[in-house]
Amino acid sequence: MREVLRALLDLQEVDREIYRVKEELRRLPRERDKRRAEIEAKRARLGETESELRLGKVKLKELEDLATQQRQRMRKLETESMASRQDAASVAAFQHEIRSVKKEISEAEEESLRLMEAAEAQEKVAVPIRAEIEAEQKIYEEFLANAEKEAAVAKKKLDALQAQRKSRGVDQIQPDILRAYEQTLELRDGLALAELDNRICQGCYINVPPNVYVRLARGVELVRCQSCDRILFLRD
Repeated sequence: MREVLRALLDLQEVDREIYRVKEELRRLPRERDKRRAEIEAKRARLGETESELRLGKVKLKELEDLATQQRQRMRKLETESMASRQDAASVAAFQHEIRSVKKEISEAEEESLRLMEAAEAQEKVAVPIRAEIEAEQKIYEEFLANAEKEAAVAKKKLDALQAQRKSRGVDQIQPDILRAYEQTLELRDGLALAELDNRICQGCYINVPPNVYVRLARGVELVRCQSCDRILFLRD
């Protein structure tokens, strides 16, 4: 079993580097997606702001048109009121209607002013967002170019490591042991074996029971840490 452990230790040396390279290859797309999501979130926020701006401009145009129509109507009412000044009841009716139209014009003007102030506030929000998106888009494009180069280098390194792994005596390790080792390797971030030093697992730093040390010292079986499940070994 000591020979198996030595073979596994030799294998882990290259596997730890393989794990690091694979993690780098996983990190690059995660980083790309994260950066892209941040930009898209800002674009969505900008889109909402610009949509509100467009709706506000439409509403403002409608109010301006309404105010223009009401002014024209008021002038017509004033003309008609002057023409019927001999009829007190008609004049009173016209004056009442004129006051109503003036009120509508005033309300439209106040609402127009409110919309213009809101549009100015929204534009102040939109300006820095546009600048941020433009700057972050440039950084993102640079990242993509660099990430592509880094990924190419990492893939080349991974191919070389995979070839090197074959020379580390993988075929000499029993399939069930190799399978158990590789499962632990993946679960424990590229570290499937851990030294037992003074009855302390160097993988999780837990003090193991005396019988674990005794079993390991006998060298007749694979012994795992009861805490982290790594395969334990004693330094020669």
